[in-house]
Amino acid sequence: MAVSFVIPCYREEEALAALRPHLAAIPADEIVFVDDGSDDGTAAALRALGAAEPRARIVTHERNRGVGAAMRSGIQATTGDVVVVYDVDRTYPLEDAQRLIAALGPDIDVATATPFGPGGGMEDVPAGRSFLSKAAVAAYKLVLGRRGQGISVFTCAFRAWQGPFVRALAWQSDGFPAAAEQLGRALLAGGRATEVASTLRRRTEGVSKMRVLPAAWGHLGVLLRLLGARLGGRGGKLPV
Repeated sequence: MAVSFVIPCYREEEALAALRPHLAAIPADEIVFVDDGSDDGTAAALRALGAAEPRARIVTHERNRGVGAAMRSGIQATTGDVVVVYDVDRTYPLEDAQRLIAALGPDIDVATATPFGPGGGMEDVPAGRSFLSKAAVAAYKLVLGRRGQGISVFTCAFRAWQGPFVRALAWQSDGFPAAAEQLGRALLAGGRATEVASTLRRRTEGVSKMRVLPAAWGHLGVLLRLLGARLGGRGGKLPV
């Protein structure tokens, strides 16, 4: 089983420097980094990293398009049987990637990390991010109906996917709400999900790009699209 990692990057020079000592611990056959139009030292840091890490591949956006677009480009560039999306700031423990991968199976298309399930938690996480995540759970469950049952978090992008499934999945959001739309589309299309408890921590390098108000507005648009898809009998695009 070949495993691909996708790591979106935007203005992440500091986070990449901190990630570099941990590269050997990434359980992947290929690591796809996406430079989402960074205007700092991210591109140079990625070139240096790519020279030192034979598993690394770099996808570049000419302009900043958003983390959702970076996820989309990175996923489409993967070749693995399993695709793991991971944040460059390592706010979730890297070692939990193995647990996500192990949770996949013939009846599971996606395994998502959650800080809200038994055994999970949050440490020093900004109140705005915690509030948005918790509010989103109720909203997405309401829109998705029975498809959303058993899901405790929608905004976490740290997930392991069956490769063919996620490469065939379509979503529109280019911003931070993309993680929620991605999972919502998968569930509406009949995808089967499970959760793995993990701990979300405050980032220690660089600066978060997420802003509460724009993200909340973006989630509203995603919720309306998912509601329309549910009522119209349209989910995400599934492998054929």
